[in-house]
Amino acid sequence: MKKLLLLIGVYFLFSPTYALANNCLDSSKSSNRACLQNYSYDVLVMYFKDNNDKEHKVRAKRIHEKSTGNFVHVDYDFESSCTNDCSSLDLKVNDVLWSFRNAYMTNKFYEKVIYKCDPTEESCCYDTGCTEILDISNPLDSADKSSDESRSLLEEANIINGNQFTQKRSNNKINGEKFDRALNRINGMTSVIDRVMRDSTNGQDVKQNLESVTAQPMLFITSRTDSGRTTVCAITGSGCKEVSGSATVGTDMANFDLQHNNGPTFNHNLQRFLVGVYQNDYGMHCDKTVKWNDADSVTITLRCIRR
Repeated sequence: MKKLLLLIGVYFLFSPTYALANNCLDSSKSSNRACLQNYSYDVLVMYFKDNNDKEHKVRAKRIHEKSTGNFVHVDYDFESSCTNDCSSLDLKVNDVLWSFRNAYMTNKFYEKVIYKCDPTEESCCYDTGCTEILDISNPLDSADKSSDESRSLLEEANIINGNQFTQKRSNNKINGEKFDRALNRINGMTSVIDRVMRDSTNGQDVKQNLESVTAQPMLFITSRTDSGRTTVCAITGSGCKEVSGSATVGTDMANFDLQHNNGPTFNHNLQRFLVGVYQNDYGMHCDKTVKWNDADSVTITLRCIRR
């Protein structure tokens, strides 16, 4: 199975000209003190499915203006799996973006949340048995239980361990398990994205229309095969050009030794992509070195590990 990571390194804004003049409308500025005076930054993880009921994941890196509370900017990166017909990654990108558009139009995004037992609403159970639903009006005073017994019951119901599970009256979700919950599309979209989605008729349209309203229309893909070989390519037009070098990615590490002669702007975006995915999103610690061989030729070395 190939793992496909799609990062759209672009800016989706209410006003592209405003964004070009405002460096804070960039999700990578989330730790910048000057930007934090006026903007708040967060990441919303959204899921959607394609026509084959296959799940895809997108991180919406949102920026809100503090003075108004308005949602003014969002960056996206997509994560998908390529299990068949993976020879053309640019076509795969179009497929994922079209599924993203369809999920938007039908408002079919969802999030994964952890189910937590509420002892005042449900019977929280263990291997040894189930507790009764607590009386919130006086949880420590029950006619058929002593005060000590009731206190022990309350404490026990709020302990989370490997043996606890719950039986909700309307379902049988296990305490601590993840489940899918509907997520309204407005949580991850701006008005500019709304227009892009509505004006697009296929995946290529989505890609081109996104590029037409962004400050930096750039997209990178990493793919990994069963043999462990990882490649990085940059989307240009309708194709995807592989970046020379080598890469190895695992659950707790990522190593990249890449070379290109595409100049400083391409180099900045490539670094931002790799560090953004493996350090900012996956929580690894990354060390990076950049060596310029001449005016355009450069070697990027990135070492990431989960500590």
